[in-house]
Amino acid sequence: MGDHAATLLVTVAFLTLYVVGVGGTTATAIRIREAWRRRKQDGISFELSPGAELALGAPTLPPAIRRLRMLGWVAFPIALLLALFANPTYPLVVPLTVVMMVALNAFYFTAMQSMGEPLTLTADGFRIGARGHERSVRWIHVTDLIGARMGAFKGMRMSEKGEWQDPKLVPNVVFYRLNHALVQSRKTLLQRLSGFTYYDGVIHNAFGVPTDQLLHVMREWQRRAIDAEAPPFRRPRPGERVESRPRDAE
Repeated sequence: MGDHAATLLVTVAFLTLYVVGVGGTTATAIRIREAWRRRKQDGISFELSPGAELALGAPTLPPAIRRLRMLGWVAFPIALLLALFANPTYPLVVPLTVVMMVALNAFYFTAMQSMGEPLTLTADGFRIGARGHERSVRWIHVTDLIGARMGAFKGMRMSEKGEWQDPKLVPNVVFYRLNHALVQSRKTLLQRLSGFTYYDGVIHNAFGVPTDQLLHVMREWQRRAIDAEAPPFRRPRPGERVESRPRDAE
């Protein structure tokens, strides 16, 4: 076997890893979304009672598929570089590889738009993510909540109440910003690609409820949590007396 043939086999091997990893993830995401869409869902009550929690489920990828996806994306740049620069004696390798990758990536990012993470709302804050990998946020640390329409590579902010909203642009995510004087947050690659770098986190609405309703509920729960805090965290209400605490009590 010549060197060129060996290089071609290595290229095909990495292409196979990429197709199995990314393509398998795409197929699994489509299957999970269809099963989630056909399920029978009971009515969701957003009423906030003391000590209660509201858990919203979402279609998510199994851990094994996530690891398979990582393997596919690791093989992706290696396969692309080998196809472009390491196989000059096989002219069909480059166009076939490029067409396949463009098509598969388009299917992948489209399918992943229907995936989400479980969300749990509590009186103190919310938790986002699968069990064991949850990220907790307190309402009193949140400074802004907005709805937006997020595509594969770009996003658009949802209009506020009283503003004109394009009926074709249905919001599908909720962005939140944290008080950086109290907590620190790192920007994700998805946030940087979408252009919403002002915000610290995103909640993809795959819960089967309208995004504007979810946003309204989260703002209401945040307002109640802030009102429950004593001054000086919030501004005193009209006529409310603010007592200064001695330094030793802090």
